[in-house]
Amino acid sequence: MPIITTVARSVQALFGPLADEVAAEVPVVRRRRKFSPATLARTFVLGSLAKPNASHEDLARTAARCGVPVTPRAIALRFTDAMATFLEGLFRRAITVRVRSDRALAPLVERFPAVILLDSTTITLPAELADRFPGCGGSYGGGRAAMKLQFRTDLRHGGLDAVAIEAGKDCDQRTSLQSAPLPAGSLRIADLGYFDTEVLRDLQGRGEFWISRLAFGTDIFLPEGTPVARIEDLFAPGAKVVDRAILVGKEARLPCRVVIWRVPPEVANRRRQKLIATARGKGNRPPSRERLAWCDWTILVTNVPVDRLSAEEMGVLYRARWQIELMFKRWKSLGRVADLTGATATEKLVRLWSRLLAMVVQHWLLLACGWGDRRCSLYKGAVTIREFANDLIRMLEDLEGLAREIERIGQVFRKVARRDKRKQAGTIELLNDPSLLGYES
Repeated sequence: MPIITTVARSVQALFGPLADEVAAEVPVVRRRRKFSPATLARTFVLGSLAKPNASHEDLARTAARCGVPVTPRAIALRFTDAMATFLEGLFRRAITVRVRSDRALAPLVERFPAVILLDSTTITLPAELADRFPGCGGSYGGGRAAMKLQFRTDLRHGGLDAVAIEAGKDCDQRTSLQSAPLPAGSLRIADLGYFDTEVLRDLQGRGEFWISRLAFGTDIFLPEGTPVARIEDLFAPGAKVVDRAILVGKEARLPCRVVIWRVPPEVANRRRQKLIATARGKGNRPPSRERLAWCDWTILVTNVPVDRLSAEEMGVLYRARWQIELMFKRWKSLGRVADLTGATATEKLVRLWSRLLAMVVQHWLLLACGWGDRRCSLYKGAVTIREFANDLIRMLEDLEGLAREIERIGQVFRKVARRDKRKQAGTIELLNDPSLLGYES
């Protein structure tokens, strides 16, 4: 099914049958005098997509576009616990809807059935919610109450492969997505927060591939079992890059490839400054000399054979992991999902779930309008989508009309959401030409 039709059907389902299903479990509409579950969802979600900090007056105008003329006071009365629960249930259903672009991001990622990026983002919640969503306290733990959203996104086709809603204090290594199976032959890319040799062994045993940075302090052995004392010992005389077989982990002895190159001094210094600042912010002791020296290197490990992925291509794919961070940035800076405005905890929750749902819809539309187009900026595209959000409302009952509206947004998207010219190659250029990396990332 073409991506535009897929997205149109998914949007229709979200603001129709799925909203009705949730409302059957959560009595958010007790007497259907004006709002139905569908129009209520459309008002709050599409209103938040058009304007994340929508006032009661703004939402009342959106409701009127949905065919429900109400006063701002009537909107204010909808900020209830039932409304928050309804929107949460709708979000939980929305993240199970599989929407994938029919265009691959680049030929490099087409070597695998899926290229899964695993990462998380944390949202601080009102302290009253600490029993349900306990945080770790402090700025790094999100305070007394925090929600952690774990994401698996597919770099190949852009889809939200899986999302888990967890407490802010929960460790990334213990997330339910850490060991969740992937299609055989898929590639998983995750940062150091998920590094666990036993998990990597399990992935390998299921026929899945992975790329990870090597955690500091992990024991390394040559294939014959000889321990490696220093990173420099892995380099052949005169070599600038290491790409060789090793064993990782004192107990696991996991067989894999290691790829290592020295980063430019300015990159190493930025890493050290960030490491020192993070330790200071958490109240920890300063990093050791050995830990700071580790910043001189980019050290990646993988179980992908060299004949399937070169060292340079491996560096490009790991760098592409930044795309999930850019998604978080769009959700937080444009969608304001972490900016919990409102006078009460309930109002803040209603706005949180409304904005999260709006970002799911935005993500679907980005896949339909610009995924895989190297000329387009997804950030600028998200701004464009926001400006057309209200135009979707009048077409929600007409599948063909909704598809045409999405196509129209895509046409504008491709005209106005052009990427800025840059001196250095971006992710899309690197994925299409890995030689541009230069082993300096």
